[in-house]
Amino acid sequence: MSNALTALLSPFVTGQLTLPPSARAFLLRAESGIGLTDTWRDALVCEQAFKPSFDQLRGDGFQVERELSGDGFDVGLCLLSKHKAETLANLGRAWRMLRPGGLLVCAGAADIGAGSITRALAATGVAMGSLSKAHCKVFWTRRTADTPAALTAWAEAGRLQWLTELGIYSRPGLYNWDSIDAGSALLAERWPAAVGGRVADLGAGWGYLSARLLETGHPVTTLDLFEADGRALEAAQANLSRQESTTARIGYHWHDVAAGLPNAAYDWVVMNPPFHQGKATDIDLGRAFIAAAAGALVPGGRMVMVANRQLPYEPVLQASFAGWRTLIETTTYKVIEAWRRPA
Repeated sequence: MSNALTALLSPFVTGQLTLPPSARAFLLRAESGIGLTDTWRDALVCEQAFKPSFDQLRGDGFQVERELSGDGFDVGLCLLSKHKAETLANLGRAWRMLRPGGLLVCAGAADIGAGSITRALAATGVAMGSLSKAHCKVFWTRRTADTPAALTAWAEAGRLQWLTELGIYSRPGLYNWDSIDAGSALLAERWPAAVGGRVADLGAGWGYLSARLLETGHPVTTLDLFEADGRALEAAQANLSRQESTTARIGYHWHDVAAGLPNAAYDWVVMNPPFHQGKATDIDLGRAFIAAAAGALVPGGRMVMVANRQLPYEPVLQASFAGWRTLIETTTYKVIEAWRRPA
């Protein structure tokens, strides 16, 4: 259980707050933890768009949805995000889902800006209680009959939206939600000429690589996007739906690539694999993507990927593929092509 979840539940443990009998409650950015007793399990509906966490919650017996809606809840719990606009949007949504008088409790680590979120909510004029625990800030309030205008604006700003300057659909909280990743841009400028046929985009995000691949006219017959963040996958579907000229069959898969992929299903894999879990660098995540890509390729199939130059992926490339080469190397990035042995 994370420090933030421990902190979130602490006012209920100490008796400062209570969960009413037969209460309807929700938890945004939900995660499992030992502090969530059977009482909470029976009361909570959890929201979690990240597939591994969604599966863990479901396996632990919680009711869980990719995105919650509805109203009339008695209690709303919210774990804060490092993305301020996403957190504010969740506060606005949570307010809307509560009944008048309903209790909203939020918690987040001090080093992701929990204090600034507390101040922003206080500035709307709502009455609040708060405490600090386990290097986290916890704060709570009750929904009033009237909704402060700021909360409505926050909720609207967090929706999937059209970004005119980039010409894409995106939303706060996604990786590089309002910019193009420089590594992905480098890869998209230097596709190997032979990319085509059945293609998989691993860790597809809001669809940048897939969209660029279709725009450049490569002979793609099938394009499958695999993405663990359901919100990003929704944005990718909105973005690729604008590719009216393509004849490729496009599939969208809310899936944890590290858990494995269909065997020998693709001629090409393209990817910019993630290498962070929270704030920490997680090389094993990228390694898992590379191994999954190798297994998903047909004999003779190829993978092309971009990665930060310093990440030591070469040993797993050596172990997973018949051969590989560096196509481009800059001071920051490397683009690598790898291939399976022909049948």
